[in-house]
Amino acid sequence: MLQRKLRFSNRWMFNKVMMEEPICKHVIQAILEVEVERIDYLNSEQTIEPDPGSRGVRMDVYVREQDGGRVYDLEMQACAEPLLGKRFRYYQAALDAKELPKGVDYDQLPESFIVFLCDMDPFGYNLPIYHMERSCMEVPELSLADQSHWLVLNARGWEALDDGDLLDLLRYVQTGKAVGPLSQEIDQVVARANKDRKWVDRVFSISTIEENDARRRRIELRQARAEGIEQGVEQGIEQGEQRFAALASTLIGLGRIDDLQRATNDYGAREELFQEFSL
Repeated sequence: MLQRKLRFSNRWMFNKVMMEEPICKHVIQAILEVEVERIDYLNSEQTIEPDPGSRGVRMDVYVREQDGGRVYDLEMQACAEPLLGKRFRYYQAALDAKELPKGVDYDQLPESFIVFLCDMDPFGYNLPIYHMERSCMEVPELSLADQSHWLVLNARGWEALDDGDLLDLLRYVQTGKAVGPLSQEIDQVVARANKDRKWVDRVFSISTIEENDARRRRIELRQARAEGIEQGVEQGIEQGEQRFAALASTLIGLGRIDDLQRATNDYGAREELFQEFSL
């Protein structure tokens, strides 16, 4: 029987690979052309809530240079995202709120980079990389010097790049072909992770659950539109999705897959687990 394998573009695989510090630094350097010495992992797929009543942000890979310098949020985007601009806006707000403690002046905000690595072109201009910087419409050369940088990488545009690590990275995301040094480093970790069949099966299990939840959400939204109560239902569904996603992530991290299956099928068990983890 042919075993299912996860690609680097799978967000769980992306997170696992990027937890390898040498690879994470190599990827950052390939994308931004900056030198990175040592990094601290601030989180991996954990929720940041700027306020208890606000929507949480689950950042894929969130790291800081150890000298307290630049901060990087790297996101894998394997499906179309029509609200990419608003996601940038909210992720930046969440990141800044976390990085600036109460009573600290704005000059202590670190330089930050938010990068979405997409396996499709979200804007349709056939560019391999989009740099999104805020500017003045009346005076384009005027810079705010806010030291926040947004980048979108389009893996399908890899052929437009000159030979180098960034081309190697985007080609690997799009084709799965490990040709250069960076993609070969990544591919070794991907191959090793795919040999852990328990972990791979867990990822496919949670992916199936998430797909079913997304399908259920689409059906409920269609029903809500018909009844004229779309906004209220959408908010409720989003809150429920965030709550269940946090529970699923926690259970997977603890290896409690049986409890995850129970939570999927048994409302009472799900509520008990929500209470256990204060979700």
